[in-house]
Amino acid sequence: MTYMKGNYAIRTARWRYIHYADGAEELYDHFTDANEWDNLASNGQYSTILDSLRKFIPTANAEGVPDMKKPIRRNNQ
Repeated sequence: MTYMKGNYAIRTARWRYIHYADGAEELYDHFTDANEWDNLASNGQYSTILDSLRKFIPTANAEGVPDMKKPIRRNNQ
């Protein structure tokens, strides 16, 4: 999934990994934390999981993906 340029989320049956444009990361284990309360990204114990999920992050944005600095405006907003 992509939300704005540079922000990506990857979901497997167990893990949800989020990579933000500013380099911040989040990692959640849905087997033990379905509500995503405990961000595991800074815990070195999960570095292998992070490395395996980072491989799926795109190296370039698709055309037409809005930039965070230019929010989408709709007529009814």
